[in-house]
Amino acid sequence: MNRFCEHCERITTDGNLWCQERNCPADLGHVVLHYGDYIGDLKITKLLRVWRTAALYEASRGEEKVLLKVAHETEDSEERLKREALAFEALTDKPWGPVKFIRSFMSTPRSALPELLSPYPGPSKRPFGEITVRNETKYFSVFRYIQGKFLSDLLLENPQLWHVHAAWIVISLAEVLQPLASAGKAHLCLTPDIILIDMDEQGHMRPVLLDLGFIVAGAELESIHEFGRLCEPAYTAPELLAGRAAKTASPAADVYSLGMLFYEMLAGKPAFESKLRRDDKIREAVGQFRGSLPVGRPELETAGVIAVVDKATAPTARYGNVAEFGGVLAGIYGRAPAEKRPVPTRLYVLLSVIGVVFLVIMGVAAYYLIGALGAG
Repeated sequence: MNRFCEHCERITTDGNLWCQERNCPADLGHVVLHYGDYIGDLKITKLLRVWRTAALYEASRGEEKVLLKVAHETEDSEERLKREALAFEALTDKPWGPVKFIRSFMSTPRSALPELLSPYPGPSKRPFGEITVRNETKYFSVFRYIQGKFLSDLLLENPQLWHVHAAWIVISLAEVLQPLASAGKAHLCLTPDIILIDMDEQGHMRPVLLDLGFIVAGAELESIHEFGRLCEPAYTAPELLAGRAAKTASPAADVYSLGMLFYEMLAGKPAFESKLRRDDKIREAVGQFRGSLPVGRPELETAGVIAVVDKATAPTARYGNVAEFGGVLAGIYGRAPAEKRPVPTRLYVLLSVIGVVFLVIMGVAAYYLIGALGAG
């Protein structure tokens, strides 16, 4: 298996690669799969992203293309994937039989969450899979394949998004995170790398949140032994970086992360550059920062958008949860227009069958009616 270096963002087969950093940690990088490797019946076709707790792949199961998330070989990473799979399962709409049949003939709205699939070819009692690969236990989740581009890649191409699109993305993500906030849980790991953006036929950006984060509340954060290493400090609320004794997970922490994403889309740059800096330096910068973030777009001042960004990213006195934050933005921008989704082909087939049956019945009825009139 190959290894991925978080510092270099390169893949190496033996942990040895050239780097200008003297203490490059490539030999300690995460083990990643490559093209042709198998997880059960799932064949790896492409490595899409390596996060701090898991890797995301494009894979195939027979003729079907899927997304495959595999946890790294640490206790925190494995427990996070299990907890997340259970949360995805709980958030999945499971309509009753007749309702499901009726819905199959209707156009379905796009979801801002990926659709969780069974980890195995048949039904499974658990929403996540467990398998031994080359004497190592792997925990994984399988999702229906989704088209799109990672927000981080999109921002490299177009650093400053249209502010309306940026607001609609944040509003959609806030709505997705609302069930967690309502339960007092927090994500704590929102970054542009876990958000997939697809453009619909009307030209609107539709986000999909590929990861539900740590899903913890209050003192539950203490159970994550290596939170300081697993979180992304550039997008993590400063109170969670201040020291272990001060760490309690609050829904307001996700407001900060979502506010940082909104700022980055508006300003065209992250508030704290993370690609070429060590985590300890980023934590120090986040902890020491007390000012407001310069968006540099005067047209947003009069609309009150800058004030919203400032409150969402403030060290204290933020919006209470993502729903409150999203509601304020929706009051300024409204919500994204409803997407026009294609009508399922089976509906046309059903209507055609009904039409043929109707014509046959009418033809038979006409035949007997004419026969009756002729006999009379």
